[in-house]
Amino acid sequence: MTHRKNLGFSSVMVLLFMFVALTVMLGLSGMAMQSLKRSDNEAKYMSSFQVAQSVLEHQTNLSYLASKANAGDLTAGTFNHDALAASLSPGATGYATVAPTADATRGWVTAYGTFGGKTRSVRMLIATKDVSIWNNAVFAGTGASGQSINGNVDIRGSVHILGEGEPFSDLNGNGKWDKAETFTDSNGNGVWDPGEPFNDANNDGVWNSAEPYNDTNFNGAYDPPLTTTDLSGSFGGAAHIGNNYYNMPVALRAMIPNPMVINGLETLGAEVRAKHGMISINGSATVGSSTNPVSTMKGLLDGTFVSDGWTGNQGSSSVFSENGYSNGYDLNNVGIQFPIINGIGAPEYTDAGGSTWTTHSAFFNSEAMVIPINSITKTTPAFAYADLKGNSIVYTPAIGAVPATLTVNGIVKVNGSLALDMDKDELRYQGKGTMYATQDIYIGSNLLPAAGLQFPTQAVLGLVAGRNMGLATGAGDAQLSLAGAFYAQGTIVSAKQNQILGTFVANYFDMGTNVPNIYQVPALRKNLPPGMPGDQPYVTLKIKSWRARQ
Repeated sequence: MTHRKNLGFSSVMVLLFMFVALTVMLGLSGMAMQSLKRSDNEAKYMSSFQVAQSVLEHQTNLSYLASKANAGDLTAGTFNHDALAASLSPGATGYATVAPTADATRGWVTAYGTFGGKTRSVRMLIATKDVSIWNNAVFAGTGASGQSINGNVDIRGSVHILGEGEPFSDLNGNGKWDKAETFTDSNGNGVWDPGEPFNDANNDGVWNSAEPYNDTNFNGAYDPPLTTTDLSGSFGGAAHIGNNYYNMPVALRAMIPNPMVINGLETLGAEVRAKHGMISINGSATVGSSTNPVSTMKGLLDGTFVSDGWTGNQGSSSVFSENGYSNGYDLNNVGIQFPIINGIGAPEYTDAGGSTWTTHSAFFNSEAMVIPINSITKTTPAFAYADLKGNSIVYTPAIGAVPATLTVNGIVKVNGSLALDMDKDELRYQGKGTMYATQDIYIGSNLLPAAGLQFPTQAVLGLVAGRNMGLATGAGDAQLSLAGAFYAQGTIVSAKQNQILGTFVANYFDMGTNVPNIYQVPALRKNLPPGMPGDQPYVTLKIKSWRARQ
């Protein structure tokens, strides 16, 4: 009997053990299944995340490239990237959305990746910046100590100074301009003759003349790149670089579009750059403002990028910028060069139709209409010229209270110099055109859009001087009001207290002592006159923030 009880007890224990074992095994099996499922989901999520990140990077690059053709503005839309997704994980899909903010140079790029039914999303805030030559108030090229920008001037908008020296032919490939080797002029004829002793500076056994260079300021001497102790700009008196239109004459303000508004403040997006050379600030001159001039206008500059720093009796203490004053030049990788149009250093030019020309002047020589007019004054009779390429110019003299009118479309060329001098009276213009003079341009008239037309969206004029440009530099000239795109391969001189809407592009500037005002009009970059030197786009990209969304 006892034996039977023991057998029964043993059976119960065995069954209990088997039940426990089965429970444990089932638990372990469930845990294993859950672990496998979780591992599979994690793998799918990881693949989805990798797809989303790749889509984000690819779409950001595509949006950046597209912005170059749109002056930095981002284009909204939804973009399919299934092919890219499938190449990363077969069966995966992906797409991205681009949503520009009120300021179209900033926007959210959101990317989605899906694999195995699992979706992940990542988002990035990006900001583009159009740093093109014509998106400045003043763009200075070659530079010479104290001469790139020199004077008592009020600039509203961006300033970009290269200071890279005059272009030259580097015949011996040593990367620097070489002057002529000295010699003993035995026969006194002023030139080296075979057999005359010379200083063989480069030890090549032959006498070397000076390497050819492009004398852009016509001073008869080669001007080298600015060094860390040279001045790329010198500002004194009441000189100022600002980020707003504060105190701008009401009549001029009415002729241009309003600037963009960011965080409730009107701003020109003004930045100051100097690749070579110091900027000198003296007296009461300022770069930016420490406070907003009024509650609706921005005082601080968006940024300063000056590699060789600031000097003068005020120096960096009078620099007011969002990024301070100690940042170096930031566009070395962009490759911006001054747009030389002829001579040594003149690059190839690609026109709006995609055709390439050996130089910009070669483009003008082929595509511009040549007119036999070198001056337009009060006594100039009416004239009109047109060609089959769409270039045209019409001049109508003043009639009573109606000012003289110049209508220019396309590109018009003048051999020699051009003078626009109505003896302090107005010369109003219409159309969208460029006037190119192979030598100098002199302006002695108020030069503004015709009544009722807005610059530069409804009327815009470009003036291109192969040498120098003078504004109110004649005897008896007075303050002028001008609107346009102004280019000189040499020097632009503004002699009076002129009021200028638009952009100056030149190798050198002389702003004088009368505090001229230059107001950058950001819309000019998108509405340039045809064929302007330096019209190619340069756009930078910055990532402002990144985050995973799911």
